[in-house]
Amino acid sequence: MKQDHARAFLKATQTKIFSPAFKITTSLLLVVFLFFVAGSYIWAQSYEGRLAPSVKIGGIAVGGLDVETARGLIQNVVDTYFQEGIQVTLGESQGVLPFATLVGEDLIEQAHFNVDDALTQALAISKRDQFWKETILLLRSLFKTEQIPVKVTVNEQNLTEDLRELFPNVEQGFLNTSYVFWFEEQGWQAEVKQGETGTVIDFPRFFSDLIEHFSQLGQFSLEVYLLDQEPEVSVEEAEVVKEKALSLLQRAPYTLTAFEEDAEVFVQSVTGSDLALLLIPTSKQTISLNADAFHTFLKTAASAIETSAVNAQFSIEGGRVTAFIPSKSGTQIDEEATREKFIEVLQSDEETKSEIILFQTFPDVTTEEVNDLGITEKLGVGTSSYRWSPYNRIRNITNGVRLLNGLLIAPGDTFSLLAALAPFNYENGYYEELVIKGDKIEPEVGGGLCQIGTTTFRAVMNSGLLVVKRSNHSLVVSYYNDPSNGNPGTDATIYDPAPDFQFINDTGSYLLFQAEMFEEKQELAFTFWGTSDGREGSYSPPVVTEWIPVGEPQQIETLDLELGEEECQSAHIGANASFTYSVLFSDGTTQETVYESHYRPLPQICLIGVEELSQVEEILPEEETVLLDEEVVVE
Repeated sequence: MKQDHARAFLKATQTKIFSPAFKITTSLLLVVFLFFVAGSYIWAQSYEGRLAPSVKIGGIAVGGLDVETARGLIQNVVDTYFQEGIQVTLGESQGVLPFATLVGEDLIEQAHFNVDDALTQALAISKRDQFWKETILLLRSLFKTEQIPVKVTVNEQNLTEDLRELFPNVEQGFLNTSYVFWFEEQGWQAEVKQGETGTVIDFPRFFSDLIEHFSQLGQFSLEVYLLDQEPEVSVEEAEVVKEKALSLLQRAPYTLTAFEEDAEVFVQSVTGSDLALLLIPTSKQTISLNADAFHTFLKTAASAIETSAVNAQFSIEGGRVTAFIPSKSGTQIDEEATREKFIEVLQSDEETKSEIILFQTFPDVTTEEVNDLGITEKLGVGTSSYRWSPYNRIRNITNGVRLLNGLLIAPGDTFSLLAALAPFNYENGYYEELVIKGDKIEPEVGGGLCQIGTTTFRAVMNSGLLVVKRSNHSLVVSYYNDPSNGNPGTDATIYDPAPDFQFINDTGSYLLFQAEMFEEKQELAFTFWGTSDGREGSYSPPVVTEWIPVGEPQQIETLDLELGEEECQSAHIGANASFTYSVLFSDGTTQETVYESHYRPLPQICLIGVEELSQVEEILPEEETVLLDEEVVVE
């Protein structure tokens, strides 16, 4: 009976499945499905080279856009940050914190937005090896928004200084509990001076908030917060060891002696009056020496003892490498070890003699190594023109050439151009130029060293070396246009403490840095000499893909000029440019790096002398800095 029912059910089912209505319905569904698949595939193919729907980079909707259009939208927002700064508020005070400083011929940026990385992530959202996977991911993105933050780094050192100058009177460092000593007939006396709570800007919170807001690419203002700083030592802790401090003063004088090869080279006495300026209590109820005060005390010893190591510098003469500056070792004071040694003496019961701890510094390259360097041939040359440069700019370029010429770079070393040219002061041969800071005209040491950076970059590429750090200038400047076609794109900017230009000597042999200056042609030529491993470096002429027009001229009132007098910085047209750096190795393999550079448009900026500054609602950036062109420098 059951079998009869089963056969009847199967027959009825087969009748329905193979009925005309079922076949038509199934066929229609199949056609719809195939149309959907084909349509989805065609639709997905239309997104080739474009970003998936519903994609945001930061807070900017870029879904459906091609990469370059999306890059332009994002770059416009980033440019606004650099052009306008951001509004910051601390209590009832507010101001504009700039993120770009006009120094000479370049705009020095205090933040870096990794736009390329964000675009790469956005493009990868729907990219897979199989087309059907890409189609599914694109369809999913119609209903799910993907938001990609932009990775941002900021120059905390410079921005810390700028923020402090914007709010100059809000920070008061804490005063630690200390001693006040004086001398009477019966001997040294002391009382404990209670410490005071200080107030400082909460920089970790500020930079965390700043980077978070920057990563979202929105319009925002930031609140600046303060932190209380409590004294590290209490009055009670200082009282416990006050008598110990007095006994140390009664034991004075002490002597600090420096030895070289067991011979005394310097002796300094520490009187009771000297020691009274150094002794401090600690939270561990011991007596210590104030590190800053001890550093000041050791300046006399340092000036008498310390010498710097000198690297041998070389030149090419008659095809041979010869030393024109011999190497020399140096001597330095180990301040912390010297302080710790003196503290040990003070903690003893009767000892009064301590030692100034010295250590020797050695040159990276000695004169004796000249015959083992393996420098036999020219690897590559980079050139640039500094024509029409102001007088002091030329003097600074000349000084940079002097500092670089003849340097040796050991195999495997990372060469930092900033480190090679530092320190940037009068003592090291640099000169000042007039700059504009907000509404002030002030002298600033340096200027022109980006000519050095650009020439070095080109020499590195023509030598096939590994570039580690390179930043293009923010402005299009004629000094740095490429010799091949006059376009921007192959420049490298440097500014202390950042950005730097760095490369690695990956040739396996020493490199000799030859820096030459041809005054008649007003050109630089930097050459790297070494031992070739067969590689050949080159770069393509830079191509400008877009010229960006400048905005309206800006006028800033100043009290530093005579009434009606005007000083102007010329406008700079913006641009997007790129070129390819290629290295052909001896095994036939090629390594290529594409450098893309964005140059911001900058309108003409003029200072106009007035009797009294106008009251305006918008607070002008106090740290916007403009180096005056040669023709407008105040004599």
